[in-house]
Amino acid sequence: MAANRIVRVGVASKGGVQIDEHFGHADAFLIYELAPDGTRFLEKRLVEHYCQDGYGDEDKRDAILRTLADCAACFVARVGDGPRGRLAEAGIEAVSDYPYGAIDDSLRAWFAARCSS
Repeated sequence: MAANRIVRVGVASKGGVQIDEHFGHADAFLIYELAPDGTRFLEKRLVEHYCQDGYGDEDKRDAILRTLADCAACFVARVGDGPRGRLAEAGIEAVSDYPYGAIDDSLRAWFAARCSS
């Protein structure tokens, strides 16, 4: 990614402080804009979690993908291989490298590693 790029990402979080939600259990995604000068919270987008009793509901997963369509990445505590692949097909990077990390610190670290070179 180019330097000085502004990137929009989604974050799965139970309380808005940490990246502490599994992709399939998220009821909402917090949307942030990342730029060289910092992070900015934009909005909370509600979704129906698609993982029900260990099985995924394809219609709900597709709705989540549409909800995140303008995001370059989705930060989660955990994500299965199937959803990771579907996110990648949609052009969204599934980021599970910061489980239980503070949202702002994690987003800044990811942005610095991916977008500042």
